[in-house]
Amino acid sequence: MLGSGLSNQVGASVAALAFPAIGPLSVVAIRQWVAAAVLVLSGRPRPRHFTAPQWRPVLGLALVYAAMNLSLYTAIDRIGLGLAVTLEFLGPLAVALAGSRRRADLLAALAAAGAVAVLVRPTPSTDYLGIALALLAAVCWGCYILLNRTIGTRLPGLQGS
Repeated sequence: MLGSGLSNQVGASVAALAFPAIGPLSVVAIRQWVAAAVLVLSGRPRPRHFTAPQWRPVLGLALVYAAMNLSLYTAIDRIGLGLAVTLEFLGPLAVALAGSRRRADLLAALAAAGAVAVLVRPTPSTDYLGIALALLAAVCWGCYILLNRTIGTRLPGLQGS
């Protein structure tokens, strides 16, 4: 989890540095191609052997991943890295909260929601589109987690990724 979180944050930070030169869309395209190359080499998938029930979540994951990165990077370009990544983290938080049955988890989530509400409080310069894009990235990250779970049950090893 630490490696995943660090990878996500470092990736977003490095990507934000490239925005002035090539823009968010190009950054997402480069990130998608690099990720695809690494995963093909490490996972060694055999797509010709995939069935339709295996392909559906894999293709869904590809679309969700692209939408997540494009909406996040566009949000970063509009509202800054800190706020965009904070809002995006609401996706995995929601997934974790949905799977929890403990009162302490609910209280912690409510405290986090209060902190996020303070961060996004409207001002004359509030960029609502940037906030909406970061929240879209949050929804996509939640879907990303759920689709990965589905893929993990339908495809062996790293083939699904």
